[in-house]
Amino acid sequence: MRNILLVVCHMLVIQLVAQDKRDYIWLLGDNQLFPPEFGAIKFDFNVRPFEVSERNGGLGFDQNTASICDKEGNLLFYSNGCAVANRLHQVMPNGDSINHGRFLTELWEDDCSLGYPGRQDITILPDPGNEDGYYLIHKPVDRIEDRFQWGHENINHSYVDMSKDEGMGAIISKNDTLYKGAELMSGFLSVIGHANGDDWWIIQPLFEGNNSYLRILLTSNGFEDQGIQEIGPEYQYNTSAGGLARFSPDGTKYANYSEKNGLYLFDFDRESGFLSNYRTVNPTDTTRVSFASCEWSANSRFLYYHTADSLWQVDTYEENLEDGRVFIAEWDPDSSDRPPRFNNTALGPDCRIYVRGGSSNNYMHVIHKPDEKGLACDFQQSAIRLPHLSSTGSFPNFPRFRVDEAEKCDPSIVSIVGETVWWRRDLTVYPSPTTGPITIELPEDHHRGMIYVLDMQGQMVLHREVELLTGELSVDLSYLPSGIYSVEYVGRGSDERVVWTKRVVVE
Repeated sequence: MRNILLVVCHMLVIQLVAQDKRDYIWLLGDNQLFPPEFGAIKFDFNVRPFEVSERNGGLGFDQNTASICDKEGNLLFYSNGCAVANRLHQVMPNGDSINHGRFLTELWEDDCSLGYPGRQDITILPDPGNEDGYYLIHKPVDRIEDRFQWGHENINHSYVDMSKDEGMGAIISKNDTLYKGAELMSGFLSVIGHANGDDWWIIQPLFEGNNSYLRILLTSNGFEDQGIQEIGPEYQYNTSAGGLARFSPDGTKYANYSEKNGLYLFDFDRESGFLSNYRTVNPTDTTRVSFASCEWSANSRFLYYHTADSLWQVDTYEENLEDGRVFIAEWDPDSSDRPPRFNNTALGPDCRIYVRGGSSNNYMHVIHKPDEKGLACDFQQSAIRLPHLSSTGSFPNFPRFRVDEAEKCDPSIVSIVGETVWWRRDLTVYPSPTTGPITIELPEDHHRGMIYVLDMQGQMVLHREVELLTGELSVDLSYLPSGIYSVEYVGRGSDERVVWTKRVVVE
């Protein structure tokens, strides 16, 4: 039996190492045309310890932002909504004039250096029929003549072939019409993988006054119009551009939130692409309109939503969502020297939820433990200081990757220890596999702290206070059943608030 368990453990380790990392690089911020206090920013979740870094050159962003890595986490290309750049931050061959039209010409004066507007109007999808191909899905802004306003009547697509330009990629077709018909909501463009693991569902609500959802399926044969589903109440005036839509990490639910309408929650069938079981949390204030958004915890249980100055958590296991709603925090104007309000949220590969402000700020808020109920989610305002001011606030609009994987986020980054920490670092522990005894090399200058050992369900099986003069500690795990365990060390007396982690196999 122990040998069988060991084989299973090794298979689990291989699965964790092979985790899909196509959303591991986020590119944000402005290019170097802005004054020195503004600048380009990069989130690279491949780097240990994780940190927000400067990005030298490349495209600047308004609100349209999309990027894609290969499955190993290496950046392939990205877009700011009006151009596409390769991994060296150079505009690809034929990569200019994305979303070209009246808006870009008349209002932006054909200047792509500032990016393109729209918080959730662009995304990148791998082509199910070509491992070198990627579709850029984007919504151009155009003049809606019967309303004398700017809006969206089209969804377009452009195609990137990564086999071109010596593997750097090139656009081989662009601005092709994917959908043209009824006016669409600005924002709310969301994508989830089909149950077959290859195809992609694209869901887009129609404009205010409708309760209709456009359904498009991308297969190896191209795009297939799956019709429009009517479900739930009509969207009210001032919904467009004011909220976001998110699929749950396990792909079973779809939610969208705007301050005017409140929270809409549906079950989602990844086989048929249909929404069902509508539930809602009523809006808290219908007299005002501000940017708002929602995002899921990695365990797909808790849904967070916010207005400009208030954050809530909803336990979706409650049949009546109002019963599961918990107020988490009000915006704290004293949390930093330039505290951002709440503008946008995104679940990171490290299982933390990042909350970004609007324009001209250089901090981000963080929900450190979104899988925890209520205030235990550990929301920290102005938790991360950015290297530059940012003129707008949005995140890349990724599809949900890792939907069918057991781990929805990187377990080598995530810590389950009940400590408030900012960064995770690798801990040296050997041997692994082990029959019981292990040696832990404590981090330099951190020889006083706590050792934790947790099983794969997050249950603590050992904790021990450490105070040593030397940097090595021996721990006997022979009493534990065979399996994979997380060894975690939190030093005392450190201002860094760091946890060191390592997984070991006990035979």
